[in-house]
Amino acid sequence: MVTDTDKQRFNECVRNALVGEHRRDSIGTLGERTLHMILKSFLEPDTSYHEKKLGRYVADICRQDEIIEVQTRDFRSLRGKLEAYRGNYNVTVVYPIADMKYISWLDPDTGELSERHKSPKRGKPWDILYELYALRLQMPLERVRFMLVFMHMEEFKLLAGRSRDRKHYGASRYERIPTELCGITLLESASDFAKLIPPTLGESFTAVEFAAAARMSSRTAGYAVRTLVTLGVIEHTATEKKAYIYTRKNATK
Repeated sequence: MVTDTDKQRFNECVRNALVGEHRRDSIGTLGERTLHMILKSFLEPDTSYHEKKLGRYVADICRQDEIIEVQTRDFRSLRGKLEAYRGNYNVTVVYPIADMKYISWLDPDTGELSERHKSPKRGKPWDILYELYALRLQMPLERVRFMLVFMHMEEFKLLAGRSRDRKHYGASRYERIPTELCGITLLESASDFAKLIPPTLGESFTAVEFAAAARMSSRTAGYAVRTLVTLGVIEHTATEKKAYIYTRKNATK
């Protein structure tokens, strides 16, 4: 839930990042850190709390006994930090999700930018499950919560792939710029994580059914389901035709 004031302040953070002291001569020169920088400014306007050295690690934001880490991808890099922070700080891990996204392709040879097109993919809360799998050995994570920040986004990609259209096999994301704040969801308790199960699924389901409901690949859904088991949200209750049947924990009580 976000207010109009939140949205206005978010927009100011975007403008400051793009045309303020961080302005550059062309799109993309800020790199992947643009999204990271905007979220940090939105979550803590006072930059004196940014980039705090804590032992061998640097926290994105640190205020007294609270730490905020903005993680746009690959939660494996959080393992060491969470181990060092746990017990001493309340930690919020912020994960941005593109509720709606427009994609443009940049030719690195000519500098030409393609017309933008709307991506058919829309981010969902359960997208974080794949990332959380990397932290499964540290769960349960005491004093750690996760914040999902939903937004509209412009994404720029490099035409550097090895396929005929240069969009595959090596093509890479170049820049992501948020354009609108849509919503914020906090994940703290088992009931919160239970909401990461697509609502179209029944009390029991297979990984294949989860993949279809979540519109994930079977591989990604496998990670997601195992993460839900680790979180204590679902459990393996049966096997049918070599397929595991998972049941929501509240359904067995």
